[in-house]
Amino acid sequence: MKIGEGMPKKTSEKKTGKLQWFVLIIFIPILFAAIIAGVLLSILGINVLDLGKSAASDLPVVSSFFEEKENETDDELASRPSEEELNEKDQEITRLEQEIEEKDEELRRLEEELEDLQIELETEAENREQMNTELKELAQVYENMSAGKAADILAEMETDQILRHIAEMNTEARAAIIGKMEAEQAAEVMNALDE
Repeated sequence: MKIGEGMPKKTSEKKTGKLQWFVLIIFIPILFAAIIAGVLLSILGINVLDLGKSAASDLPVVSSFFEEKENETDDELASRPSEEELNEKDQEITRLEQEIEEKDEELRRLEEELEDLQIELETEAENREQMNTELKELAQVYENMSAGKAADILAEMETDQILRHIAEMNTEARAAIIGKMEAEQAAEVMNALDE
């Protein structure tokens, strides 16, 4: 005889507890049926959520939770702007956008005007520089001439032209040329130089 042949076998099956039996046989099928019923009622157009809320609001603990939620939604509704306020805000936004476009257009126009003025200033500066260069060259010509001939040529000019020409000369050449001018014109040039 072999060991263990005469002994009864132990059952490897575990006894199911009452809780397991309740969950498997009663709770899961009821939960499944409730889900199916909720889906079918929703398909038929019945608002299952509102029905559930109204039924749950009868329970003491759950009802306080739903009252707080309703108060929150009332506060949210009160804080929402009305349709009229929204329209006013939209009009304000539209007006401000138009103002921005107008300001942008004015800014573009002013930038173009500024560019034109800068170009004009650059051109004027170039012209002035060119005139100064020409005056310096003329002053060199007068300095290289005899003082008498330069005085005769300058005597034919207006006083302001004479001043521009001799302003570019060195002091010795200027003194020599003014010394050769007629006394009246020399006095006029000297008075203008003092100013």
